[in-house]
Amino acid sequence: MEYCKFDMATKNDIDKVLEIYNSNSDFLEKHLGASRVSKEFIANEMEEMKKIGFRSFVIKNSEGNTVGICDFKIAEEVYLSLLLIDGKQKRNGLGSRIYSQLEQLFQAEGADRIRIDVVYEDNVVAFWGKQGFIPCEKIQLEWNGHKSNAIKMVKTISKWESGVSQTKRY
Repeated sequence: MEYCKFDMATKNDIDKVLEIYNSNSDFLEKHLGASRVSKEFIANEMEEMKKIGFRSFVIKNSEGNTVGICDFKIAEEVYLSLLLIDGKQKRNGLGSRIYSQLEQLFQAEGADRIRIDVVYEDNVVAFWGKQGFIPCEKIQLEWNGHKSNAIKMVKTISKWESGVSQTKRY
């Protein structure tokens, strides 16, 4: 399995982050009501996420190419607010591999549970279901003034005493 590298996103990454966002027009339409975003939008998002305690990362493959981005906040319950794969890289297992690495990172940080909010989209809800997430509440998200119906999904994670990871469903 190819492992990806997670680098803290900086202002130097804005062009790559912009490219990832704009390669996912369906995501943008559902979340923001727009098919493209600007550099200014990305710079503002990165700054705002940092202010409220989220870590933003660019995800690079073994060749050093940026293949995705993510934002999360570490606590007892991790809030994974964004995992976005380059639109050209989807449907090849990369998202599952990246998520698996993230889950290991969250466990190492001492998290017990992971929360995500999924805007209604059958293939996305199904993807997270395959990762072991359980839908638990219908919610409404607002991002940049655009409201979207979503499902809060959670996954409880723990470790056996032997150090082998286990996923608990409830």
